[in-house]
Amino acid sequence: MSQLPDFTFCYDHAACGLVITDIDGTIRRANATFAKWLGFQQSELVDAKKIQELFTVGGRFFHHTHWAPLLQMQGSVSEVQIDLRSRDDKIIPMLVNASRISHDGTIIDQMAFFIVDDRKKFEQELVAARKKLEASFDSLRETQNQLQRNQNMLNLAMHSAKMAGWSFNVESERVEWNNELQSLLGFDEDSGWLSKESFYNLLHPEDKDSFRQQLRHAIKSQTNYTLECRLKNSQEHWVEMEISGYAVITQHGETQSIYGICMDVSERKARLRELAALNTKLSSSDHRKNEFLATLSHELRNPLAPIRNVLEIMRIKENDATVWKKSRILIDRHVSHMSRLIEDLMDISRISHNRINLRKQAIDILPALHCAVDETKPLIDAQSHQLSINEAKAPIYVNADSTRIVQIFSNLLTNAAKYTPAGGTIDITVSQNREQVTVSVEDSGIGIPAEELENIFTMFSQLSPALERAQGGLGIGLALVHHLVTLHEGEIEVSSEGHNKGCKFTVKLPVIRRVGALDANSLQDEKSKAIKLPQRRILVIEDNQDTAQSLAELLEYAGHITCTAFDGTSGIMQAKEFKPEVILSDIGLPDISGYEVAETVRKQLAHANIYLIAITGWGQKKDKQLAKASGFNRHITKPVDFAELKQILAELPDD
Repeated sequence: MSQLPDFTFCYDHAACGLVITDIDGTIRRANATFAKWLGFQQSELVDAKKIQELFTVGGRFFHHTHWAPLLQMQGSVSEVQIDLRSRDDKIIPMLVNASRISHDGTIIDQMAFFIVDDRKKFEQELVAARKKLEASFDSLRETQNQLQRNQNMLNLAMHSAKMAGWSFNVESERVEWNNELQSLLGFDEDSGWLSKESFYNLLHPEDKDSFRQQLRHAIKSQTNYTLECRLKNSQEHWVEMEISGYAVITQHGETQSIYGICMDVSERKARLRELAALNTKLSSSDHRKNEFLATLSHELRNPLAPIRNVLEIMRIKENDATVWKKSRILIDRHVSHMSRLIEDLMDISRISHNRINLRKQAIDILPALHCAVDETKPLIDAQSHQLSINEAKAPIYVNADSTRIVQIFSNLLTNAAKYTPAGGTIDITVSQNREQVTVSVEDSGIGIPAEELENIFTMFSQLSPALERAQGGLGIGLALVHHLVTLHEGEIEVSSEGHNKGCKFTVKLPVIRRVGALDANSLQDEKSKAIKLPQRRILVIEDNQDTAQSLAELLEYAGHITCTAFDGTSGIMQAKEFKPEVILSDIGLPDISGYEVAETVRKQLAHANIYLIAITGWGQKKDKQLAKASGFNRHITKPVDFAELKQILAELPDD
């Protein structure tokens, strides 16, 4: 083993400059490293120079103000950077550590110098490396945060969309699913892994084969797959799923695993089914509406044919009183039929918008039933039907609108007469218990198929296309009856044993015990009671001259004095000259509207206190509001019910 260098060699060639000075700075020893850095020989420094002479001016000032006092006070100076000047006048920055010690009774300063450039480069590299490492950590931390945010967003999106993930390892035949799928199916964490067979047991039996075929095709063709299936959840309910995914293939072409995203589409499927049902319902409603419109056209044209024929007969036999009497009866019957059709339509509109008002009072239901029979007797007799009535002898009182009760049973009897072949039977049965009266109308007609029973009270519902039956109706009568019975807090039921086995409609209404002074025949009495009218001066404003003149003639037969005008402007002029007590005005006039007529009359003839009645084919709520706002006192829809008009005129106060 070679001998190590002695101490003197190590001192001279140390990795730093080593210097020993007196307290005044005289250099007593300097190693070769220090002398070499400054370009001096050791002999040129030792006992030849003071250490401060090697400093720059700034270094000397720092030595005088900081270094020397520090050495004096604390005996050491650490990590002080100071500039030294070399023989060739170059500035060499150095870092110095100094300490003051006593040796053999002599005080000396020992110093160790390091060139700062090397240290700075190393420190700079360290700093750069540290910054680079910190930047890498920051980038990694931001990446991790971003990944977490993305994962959170993905989890939120999957949770909101009811999506979940699953995978199937082909080699182990194990199925793994994530927490979302567990949550969707209601399983706990212990159910995270399943065998293939356990997973297939969750599939609906009808979906297993299709599921297997789809996966086999994806594996074989190495393509994506999309399928729908039903999975059984923890509550034994079926959850409808849409699954999309792909097969992972190794570099050797073997299938390693199957991945998929599951989406719970139960709600979407339910909405689609509801939409399909609604679409079917709307389609059915539209079909019924079209049949209704065709039937309405048919029903309105039917009365026009005999009316036109009778008018021609009246023209030919204008002097034959018997012909004229029969013709008037026929025209009145068919006009009444058309009026009932239109009134039924208006009633349905009023009921559907909750605008019908019942004038309820204590009435005996039996006279109302007989009035309904009287109204429908011509149709029943025309079909040669046998009508029987099984009723109680004592009055049965209900709190009801007598007109609407007649309308209910009239519609039921009309329906029975129309849908019963000629020579059939119609039986009416009335019974009462403590709480309610029950009226049934049973016929031997065409009956109602079981599948139609639940729709029989639906608007525009008909048992067969209207044009297939000469007696077909509009398909609104039973819907109207159902609404009117409901408004009377009653119930209506229908039963039938099927085709050609007839049907039975049963109406149940609550009875009342306490009844005022109401005669059992009061309904018939009121219906036949004549209204005594005081004579009025009446102006009729109507652009249809036939309508205007015929209405004026009727009013004159009732004892009134009339005048007619065929447009709004002429009507206002006639009002000023004729000085009417009552004005009957159409709304749709050729020059100005009936609303403008009313406003002008109210402004220009305010002193006359004229009673204004709007007569129009428009009968909606907004039409009545417009009429009232423009100054009309009353609103009557066409065709005018003359009995209603006479009632209004009779109730006017005498000035």
